[in-house]
Parts: sequence; C-alpha cells; structure tokens
Amino acid sequence: MELSVLFVRRRRTARACSLALLVWLTGTAEGWQPPSRPAPSPNDCVAVYQGALGKQGAVTDYQAGASIDCARPGNTTPYGAGAAFTASDAVQDGTPCTIMYYAPVKFQNLPKYIHAVWTSPFGTAGAANLDPSSSGDVVSTSGATAATNDVFAVYSRSGLFQAQQCQPSGAWGDFCQLGAPGPNPDPCILAQPHRIVPADSPPPPIAPYIASIVRDLKTAAGTVHSLPSPNGLVNLPTCFWIDEMGVPAERDLNLVLSGPPDGSGRRIFYTYLIRVFFAGVDWAFDDPFGNDQIQPHPACGQHPQLTAHSYQMISEKHSEDGFYHITATEKYQVTVDLYWDDTYGPHHQAVDPGVPLPITVSPPQPYEQYVGQVEAIPMTG
Repeated sequence: MELSVLFVRRRRTARACSLALLVWLTGTAEGWQPPSRPAPSPNDCVAVYQGALGKQGAVTDYQAGASIDCARPGNTTPYGAGAAFTASDAVQDGTPCTIMYYAPVKFQNLPKYIHAVWTSPFGTAGAANLDPSSSGDVVSTSGATAATNDVFAVYSRSGLFQAQQCQPSGAWGDFCQLGAPGPNPDPCILAQPHRIVPADSPPPPIAPYIASIVRDLKTAAGTVHSLPSPNGLVNLPTCFWIDEMGVPAERDLNLVLSGPPDGSGRRIFYTYLIRVFFAGVDWAFDDPFGNDQIQPHPACGQHPQLTAHSYQMISEKHSEDGFYHITATEKYQVTVDLYWDDTYGPHHQAVDPGVPLPITVSPPQPYEQYVGQVEAIPMTG
C-alpha cells in the first residue's frame, strides 16, 4: 500500500504553509481595484475678503471638488490713497465757484471688518468700520471698492472766482450734503482706479512648503505586507501590498501667501492648490526568473496597491538567508495651481512645483519573503 503526504521544504515549519494554502484556495474576498485618476483642478477662484481666508502661511487640507477662494487686494496694515488735494473749476471773475477737497481714506483689513480713517479739511478725524463686501457712494460702504480703488472723502466750500482762482467765502462741508448742519460723519467718496497686478506684488516662492510635503511623504511611506505570510509557495501567486501610506491615493492642500506691498500698501493674496497623488509603485521581487506582476488571488482581499508575483524557485535556493528580498518604490506626482485676484479680476495658472517628478519614496527595505514548495513523498507500509 502506498500513501502520499504533503511535505513543505523548509527548515522551520510546514504547518504555516499548509494553512496558508488552505486559505488561499478557499478565500472569496474581492481582489485588486485600479487607482482612480484625480479630478481636474478648478478653473477659477471666487474673490472674497482676505479675512475670510483664515490663517496665511499654513498648509491646510482642501476638499477635492470644492471651490477655490482668493482674496481681494488689501493688507492687514494701513493701505490706500496718498496725499490730500484740492481742485476747482475756472470760471469768469466775479462769479461763484466751488473748491473741492479730497481727503485720502486709509484702510486696514481686520478679521471681520475693514477699518477706515481719514481727516477732514477742518481737522477732525473720521473713522468707520466697513462691511468688506459693501460697495456704495459713501465711506461706510466702500469696503469692496477699497481693494482696487484709491478712495477719497469729498468735501467742498463755496467761493468767488477772483484773480484767476476761487477765493473761499464759506465753510467746508460734505460735498454731497451741502447746507447740512455740522460735519457729516459719513461723507461721500471719489474712487480712483488703482492698478495692482503680480508685477507690483509678485507671488512668493513655495519651495519651502513643497520641501516639507516631500519630507512628509518620505516619512510616511508605509510598510509592505504579503499573503501567504510568512510562507509563500512556488507556482502560486504571492500577494504584496503597502499599508499605512501617508497618501494612498490623493491629498489636496491649500496655502495662502501674500506678495510684498505695492506703493499704496496693498498686497495681492495668492492661493496655492497643491495636489499630491499616487502615481504607481515599482515592485522588485528579487526573482532571477522575472519581475512580472500577475492578478492577485481573491483570497488576498482588498489592500492599497495590491499586486502579486509567482515564484518558480524556493527562496532557500536563491539567497544565503533563505528569503527573497522585495522592494517597493512608490511614485507621486505633484501639481500646483495658483489663484489670485487683482485689478482685472480673478486669475488661475498652473505653476512648476520646483521638484523633480515623480517623487519617489520607499517603505523600510527590504521586505523578506520566504517561498517554499509542496512535495509528495511516497510512503509504504
């Protein structure tokens, strides 16, 4: 009588391989799924008040598919028109005339409102807290206007034109409320367009932030796992995957930086959308017969970057320590989109991230995989 029994070639233990083989042949979990491609970046941004953007200079998470906000020009320190000036129209001598006084309004962006200050021609100081989205004909409604206009509070006084100039004969008053008693705390305004473009307040470099993102990738490369584990079998797929990757698919980040102030004190605020997405992994299976990847068996289940390889030779014949040494090189792409608002409205352009692509990182190396063999040994008795 002749019986056949299973024998696994390995100096350590056969039981683990037998159990692994049983699980391998009976598993029914779903297998590998290909990674999806990232969605395109937004084409434009929504111009908002700078205070609504939150902290500048800090990288924050961005929800893919959400709109992008870009701040209108301004500053957290005073900005606005320059010096006061007067003007009057030339008329015939001996006829009434009007002298106009334009008091520059200075603005300052605060978290919830814009603070405005100016000085009237009779020496009194004016101040108002503005709704950042307001746009009207008086100082208190010039919040949005201030972004790209030099704003002046307008005063006037009557006079008589003599000797080729307007000789004052009345008191100063708000030009829009002539005859009203006392100084008006909310005078009407003159808005003169102020041109500010990236040439006046260029975008700052983002190299330090990209370098930090690359460092994070390298420190969160994950760990390689396999199945069957710890003992694979020749001529059957051995699955490999990577767990605990810092970016298993995609991570989108938002960064707001301001350019230097222009001559009026205004800055352009730049919103960067930094997208890091997984672009594949290069597996090296340490197999002298080839490096082919095959479809993982359903028993492997679902794991990040799941793949499989079939070895034809037991690992004890391949290396002195009896293992195959598997390496995985993860590849990542980085895109940077720049958004801003200036005199001519919102803008968007793609910019160079400034690092060689793809970025490559690797889990701790190497991963040791034992591969044994099932043999039939004749027995008589």
